[in-house]
Amino acid sequence: MKLEIKEEIIFKVHPHWLYVAIPEFTLAILGIYFFPFAYALLPKWILTLFVITMLFAMLIIFLDWICTNYYLTNLRLIEERGIIGKRIIMAPLNKVQDITCKFGIMGRIFGFGNLEIESAGTYGKIVFSFIANPEERKEEINKAILEFKPNRKIME
Repeated sequence: MKLEIKEEIIFKVHPHWLYVAIPEFTLAILGIYFFPFAYALLPKWILTLFVITMLFAMLIIFLDWICTNYYLTNLRLIEERGIIGKRIIMAPLNKVQDITCKFGIMGRIFGFGNLEIESAGTYGKIVFSFIANPEERKEEINKAILEFKPNRKIME
């Protein structure tokens, strides 16, 4: 990601580690559970294809986690995702209108949730999904908005 002149990163986060751990653990358990049955009943080439498919799915889940980044800079908020193709959504801090912090029971227990950032104009909504400590991140964003200097030019 390319930063503007005099732009500094305040935070860069990935989704919470459970974002990758839960699906990886589930695939591993399914593989371990079904492998003995599949070994006894299926031809070796189908079993090999099954193992390769499971490993590929686990790799994709991990890469998705690594390639999902949420940034707060002193000028804007950025959501960046994509393994091969990239999708980057940005909203200048001076356009942010509302920040909503949402988390469920599991989020309260393990310390993760979503931040929904509403912005004015064509920027729409940015969602920082499954991030750790969403309340702390919300406070950091609010602080950055208060410190934002409106005379700075942002490339829009």
